Amino acid sequence: MNRTLIGVCALLTLAACGGGEGAPKPASNNGGSKPAVTNDTPKADDTKPAAQDPTPSGGKQDWADSMGTATVSGKIAFDGDAPVMPVIDMSSDPKCLTDGTTEESVVVNDGGLANCIISVTKGLDGYEFGDGSGKVMVDQKGCKYIPHVVAMQAGQTISISNSDDTVHNVHSYSKRNQAFNQAQPAGAAAIEKEMGRKDKMFPVKCDMHSWMNCHVAVFDHPFFTTSDASGNFTLPKLPAGTYTVTAEHETLGKQEVSVTVADGATATAAMTFKK
Repeated sequence: MNRTLIGVCALLTLAACGGGEGAPKPASNNGGSKPAVTNDTPKADDTKPAAQDPTPSGGKQDWADSMGTATVSGKIAFDGDAPVMPVIDMSSDPKCLTDGTTEESVVVNDGGLANCIISVTKGLDGYEFGDGSGKVMVDQKGCKYIPHVVAMQAGQTISISNSDDTVHNVHSYSKRNQAFNQAQPAGAAAIEKEMGRKDKMFPVKCDMHSWMNCHVAVFDHPFFTTSDASGNFTLPKLPAGTYTVTAEHETLGKQEVSVTVADGATATAAMTFKK
């Protein structure tokens, strides 16, 4: 065989088997002996704990009763002569006959309007309030609701008793809390319902006795009260600040006033309703 042809065959055989010094070497990831730098290498400050937000509740301060040392008080006045409330005709139920019981839609004594619900409606945005606790008691006695107006905090339970020797039917017209309509015979256990949400003033009536009603309001903070028989009220334990205080009446609507009060001080809020 021709020597030249034999040499060419030998070279081809070496190349096919990967032999010889000219065979390619595996590629290096970093082109040298140093270890590759990857994005997984921790930075110096990656091991520090994440900073905590020092302000709880999304920027609001959690409320505690000990934080409030201010008081707002006043009188809800009635402009004009006190209206004469008609005597209620209870003849439809002989067990309800109570001579001289009058309606309570507008009750005025000493120039003051009773049965208003007073509350702080502006100025509390910087605070986060928890739910209220305990029971708010209402009785049916003499075929009327006592008290006639009820203010309570979300989370509290309204407990409605029947002290009369006749059957009543408790019918709530709440909007945001579950409404209920429940018969309550004489001697029956109290009807108890938790008011879990803020709710505007709503009536509670007796379907058995058309004249029986009371009004309930539920708040998402503890700064509320009702005016007494002469229209007086007090809102204690407020933090210092400027507030809108609102008085609401079942038939006469709402009045409001702005008041500023300092720590440890008492400010006066006066409002006037007229027929």
